[in-house]
Amino acid sequence: MDMESREMFGKIIDRLDKIDNRLDKVENRLDIMEIKQNKMSGQVTEVQLAQKAFELNANKKFARLQDGMDAIEEIFRINKLAR
Repeated sequence: MDMESREMFGKIIDRLDKIDNRLDKVENRLDIMEIKQNKMSGQVTEVQLAQKAFELNANKKFARLQDGMDAIEEIFRINKLAR
């Protein structure tokens, strides 16, 4: 192989090495983003579960409040009849 060909192949190899290094950096960044995405997915799931628990608890409390209001209305009705 002549000197000119060696220089050309050397330049090509250098450029490929630079591209390879950049691709390694991109791959590392993608790995980091995947880890962050998995973590955020877990956090979203936790928030969804907390919201469902809140809704269930709130619905129970509203039902109790409505029962209490119904009882008060009944007491008022009975008191009005008694007078």
